[in-house]
Amino acid sequence: MEEKNGLNRRDFLAGLASVPVFGLFIGSYLSKLGFYSDKKKAISSEINLDSLRQEEFDITQTSKGDLLRLGIIGVGSRGYSVLESLGFSKTSTKDYSHGDLNVRLTGVCDVYDVHADEGTALSKYNRFSKSNETLPAAQIYKNYREMLNSNDIDAVIITSPDHWHAQMVIDAVQAGKHIYCEKCLTRTIEETYTLNDVLSNANIVFQYGHQNRQQKSYEVAREILQKEILGKISVIKTHTNRNNERGAWLRHIGKENTDPKLIDWKQWLGAAKYEPFTPDRFFGWQKFFEYSGGLPAHMFSHEYDAINQVLDLGIPKSVSATGGIYYWKDTRNTPDVFQAAFEYPDKELVLTYDATLASSSTGMYESGAKVKELFGSDAWMRLGMNIDVIVDRHSKKYKQKLTKGIISPNVPFLTYYPGSSSGGVDAVTSASQKLYASQGLVYTYKGGKKVDVTYLHLREWIDAIRNGGTPSGTIKTAFEDSITCLMATKSYVEKRRVEWDPVNQRVV
Repeated sequence: MEEKNGLNRRDFLAGLASVPVFGLFIGSYLSKLGFYSDKKKAISSEINLDSLRQEEFDITQTSKGDLLRLGIIGVGSRGYSVLESLGFSKTSTKDYSHGDLNVRLTGVCDVYDVHADEGTALSKYNRFSKSNETLPAAQIYKNYREMLNSNDIDAVIITSPDHWHAQMVIDAVQAGKHIYCEKCLTRTIEETYTLNDVLSNANIVFQYGHQNRQQKSYEVAREILQKEILGKISVIKTHTNRNNERGAWLRHIGKENTDPKLIDWKQWLGAAKYEPFTPDRFFGWQKFFEYSGGLPAHMFSHEYDAINQVLDLGIPKSVSATGGIYYWKDTRNTPDVFQAAFEYPDKELVLTYDATLASSSTGMYESGAKVKELFGSDAWMRLGMNIDVIVDRHSKKYKQKLTKGIISPNVPFLTYYPGSSSGGVDAVTSASQKLYASQGLVYTYKGGKKVDVTYLHLREWIDAIRNGGTPSGTIKTAFEDSITCLMATKSYVEKRRVEWDPVNQRVV
């Protein structure tokens, strides 16, 4: 074939990569003939892939220790999801089989009667329990401070709007309750300074609600980068693309029972400036700077924390942001189109973030795919739930392998697919492998089993409460995340570049 047509393996592989549908079948067939075996051997020996395979624990095991009594503040969409991840639901859309955490939901607090009732209804069923008995219903508290003062609560989950986080964390620390707090840690930079001081000196177990700290691919990516497989990294790109009403936080549409008599609006506002009640503000609070940090705090936070896990970036030296309200012409004051550049001169790289709530298209990737791109001098990485590493066609490190056709710029030469039959890391992706990173990061794999990452994050927190230790969502990572995201918000609002003063630990 090569002699007659002048077609070598490298050309053939590149051609397959450009024809994904046919490549899925032809590439699979060729891989069975050993077409890729020599390439895998050549790369595996250099990278030492076996060191990336890690031991897994049995996720179906029951947590040992005394019963832990939990309270939750806020049973909106995220609060409801957290309760499902703990196992509290009679029926669930989450088809995971996890071990019993040996917890009881004994307190629910929400200013919206409908949500409070939903929370206490969920508390009666634990589908992870080996027993089918109906549990005692959680008590409903009208005010979260009453719950924190209760002797029936050992730990509290804070899934309230961001403008309440700081005060609730402070009050929980004073009450001696362990804390699981959703991101963003605070609404303002000043509150972040305060919570950093309070939590650093608190005698409780704190877990920051970045559940993707449990995402296996980030652990593997960290090791790949430590092996300097990409060469020198100079640019990292992240994004969020959405194009629907819910994604744009129009969550009041189609809602029943939005009668203000069912909502303690004054308590919900707290210290925020008084505004008349509207379902739009209550259900779509992420659209307003009075209650949130906008897109940086709610969406970029996930992307930043992922990159911070694999590279220990910390707080950027400076942030420049721009954007506007260009599509959703409603009552919002946070932008629906946003871009920001985060500069790290000490690490000689720039991290970028772009977001739109008016398009779910992301170029070559699946619609809405949450993919981070890390560009190095020798290769670049697509990082999501899966990992693809693709050589740079002008790489000096891999020049010989490129010349010999061992690797190609068109096909990943290193992949990580946690749910694959191969068990994870592999060298040289044949054309049968999908060239995209998975959409969404709500689950990972442990021992080949699909696992809810929120469950893992909650379990890590609960195990630390019982057995000691520090969960992965530390006060340090929470501080770095909150400061970084709110620097972007500040840059947008004040229309200027903002900087971090590492000596005085202040944003200027």
